[in-house]
Amino acid sequence: MRNNLISSFIIHSRPYGETSMIFDILTKEKGLVSVLAKGIKQKKDLSILQPSRELLLNFTNANLPILTKYEIFGTDNLINAKFLLEILYFNELIYKFTPRNEPCSSLYDLYKSYVEYIKNTEDSSDIIIVGFEVLFLREIGYEITLDHSLEGSINPEKYYSYNYQAGFKEIENNKSLDISITGVDLLNLIRHKFSLISELNKVRRINKGIINRLVGEKKIKSYDILD
Repeated sequence: MRNNLISSFIIHSRPYGETSMIFDILTKEKGLVSVLAKGIKQKKDLSILQPSRELLLNFTNANLPILTKYEIFGTDNLINAKFLLEILYFNELIYKFTPRNEPCSSLYDLYKSYVEYIKNTEDSSDIIIVGFEVLFLREIGYEITLDHSLEGSINPEKYYSYNYQAGFKEIENNKSLDISITGVDLLNLIRHKFSLISELNKVRRINKGIINRLVGEKKIKSYDILD
């Protein structure tokens, strides 16, 4: 049995029998891990195990580890209910794209930073979503890039479209493609100044296209709720 408590976030949960549950948790040390919480439905402190709350967990070392101890890390850090759908969306992305049992310290830190950000921000939902999507895609190796033809030069007065193989490239007519953004928005995007992007809906469509190509035949259920 492991004696140390591991910082964790619950990403996904499902029932196991009549009284137990399986939790998929995000950790720094092992990435996404499934743990069995025996008899948890009958325990009075079940409410501790909530998404978006950083927890300290202890579990056995087995093919399906058994949860043995759990407590809240630091102060209670549940997010505002108005952003619950955003967190569920982030959780679904992590659940579907994160390798299991592989260290992912930077992804853990990204997720934690967004939990804290959501708790205190007055930014819109679109700013929050676009920011997380862009940074998450970078974490899993699909950072939004520029076409080599740009050579690092972006004209704020030009328009740019996204090619899923080559990255952003300049176009002559902003109406020639379904999705194009201004050079100003592109600069803010690559500098991660998401709150300054004027047409967030277009960037979201680009992100969604990338994610749909990665997920294949699977479906991101959260899209139907958020869109």
